[in-house]
Amino acid sequence: MAIVLLATLTLATVYYAVHQNAAERLQQKTEALSQQLVGQLIAELEKHGYLPELLGQAPAARALLASATPDPERLAAFNRTLETANRIARTADIYLMRADGMTIAASNWNTQASFIGKNFAFRQYFQQAMQGQLGRYYALGTTSKKRGYYFAHAIPDAQGKPLGVMVVKVDINTQEAQWQQDSAEFMVTDLNGVVFMSSQEAWRLQTLQPLSALTQAALFHNQRYDQQALNPLPWRSRIDPALELQRVDTGTHDYLVHKRAMPFIDWNVYILTDWRSVTRPVVVTVAMTAFMLLLTLLLVYVLWKNQRQRREYEQKAREDLEAKVAERTRELQHTQEELVQAAKMAALGQLSAGINHELNNPLTAIRAYADNATQFLAIGKPEMAHHNLLEIVSLTERMATITRQLKTFSRKSAGQIETCDLHWALDSALSIVQPKLAQTRIVLEQQRDPATRYVQADLVWLEQILVNLISNAAEAVEEQAEPRVWVTLQAHAGQVDISVRDNGTGISEAAMPHVFEAFFTTKIIGKGLGLGLSISYRLARDMNGQLRVANAPQGGAIFTLTLQQAAAGETE
Repeated sequence: MAIVLLATLTLATVYYAVHQNAAERLQQKTEALSQQLVGQLIAELEKHGYLPELLGQAPAARALLASATPDPERLAAFNRTLETANRIARTADIYLMRADGMTIAASNWNTQASFIGKNFAFRQYFQQAMQGQLGRYYALGTTSKKRGYYFAHAIPDAQGKPLGVMVVKVDINTQEAQWQQDSAEFMVTDLNGVVFMSSQEAWRLQTLQPLSALTQAALFHNQRYDQQALNPLPWRSRIDPALELQRVDTGTHDYLVHKRAMPFIDWNVYILTDWRSVTRPVVVTVAMTAFMLLLTLLLVYVLWKNQRQRREYEQKAREDLEAKVAERTRELQHTQEELVQAAKMAALGQLSAGINHELNNPLTAIRAYADNATQFLAIGKPEMAHHNLLEIVSLTERMATITRQLKTFSRKSAGQIETCDLHWALDSALSIVQPKLAQTRIVLEQQRDPATRYVQADLVWLEQILVNLISNAAEAVEEQAEPRVWVTLQAHAGQVDISVRDNGTGISEAAMPHVFEAFFTTKIIGKGLGLGLSISYRLARDMNGQLRVANAPQGGAIFTLTLQQAAAGETE
């Protein structure tokens, strides 16, 4: 009786320990996948959030909206512009709507499912944009019948009154196609519990819980799902939207479900991992333990039976049994140690898979800086090697920041205006473009006023603008016999002017008004998309500054970036 009780207790202990360990690992995996998917969704959607406002700044868009009867040729030209922008940005559709909701231009102008002439004033993204907000909305297209996420931005007239709305539709099928998890599924729902994205096609456009008649009527009215019937998922047990972690039985599979909210777009992301990854190791381990216990019990029984027949043989058999039990115990301990080690390696593998993408770029940069530092030391330039080592330190600090941020999801910053070291930013930008300057034998001259040391800006944005301006200047003088670029920093009236001048051919009178327009470029095909100066112009404005262009009296073009001056230690 005591042996049976001990065996039962052993099996129960092994079952609990293995089950607890496997369940914790599955929960960690599920939460990691949830965080990874939310990050991918945010990155995929938000990279297009700037596009409606950028396209809406085109003078052609305002001209078409301001005219009661737009010129057909201008309308056709703008349709082709939207078609080109849609192809370059890899979005689903881009279209322009009047203030009454009527679509007058679209990237799909030459297709049977063209939006031109369709009125989408009933869409929430249109209403949000007309109220001065950035419109965000998920819906099933009433014309295309395709799912998409919409960004919308109002185009104002000179008095700030909206003339119309520019809309960009993003295809959300990408995440479904990229999902490659064999033991996990996912689905994304709106606040009503309607599944509109899922790795399983059969789950799409169904609900977690039965919808009320009022909710059904509201969804039918706003045509968010094209007036389709929305029935609950036919599962044995339903997902409770109020729970963050739960087990759900679909009838064919048993899942561990983790919910992660995306409040700024009113979505809920659910990751479903196969519960069999818990039951399988439990069954295998308990079976192995039971087998070992049964074998031990049989050996004990044989020893007890033979005890009465031969005492000496019993003694020898007992010694053999003890030796075998000790060996089996060591094997069991070894097996348990291997299981613990395997669990540790699995956790490390999950962590590596989650941060690999975010750390790959800094690691590549570190390798490049390390190689360059070695070369600089070999040629006797320790100061350049020291600079590269400082960059490596900076990159490692960035990697540490990335790993800390992986613990909790945080929204990307849109830029923080603070006191920045302009001279440091210029040095950093020059270090990036220096190989290009050296390759083309361009002479760079600098003039720095000490009073221009500190400005109010976002450091990353500032470096981006400087690199863009200096690179453009370098390209403008490539064909000159004596190529030269001048960078001048001057302070005046609480502001700092950063001027970049070249001795190229300058900018023609016809091109001058369009320099900062999106997709306008004078470069040959393959050398640029015409977005660099447009984006730099917008970044300068967002930093409470200004970017201007003119032809220098000495010849060539001169771009001037004006920022607010700051004192050392001053904060925004």
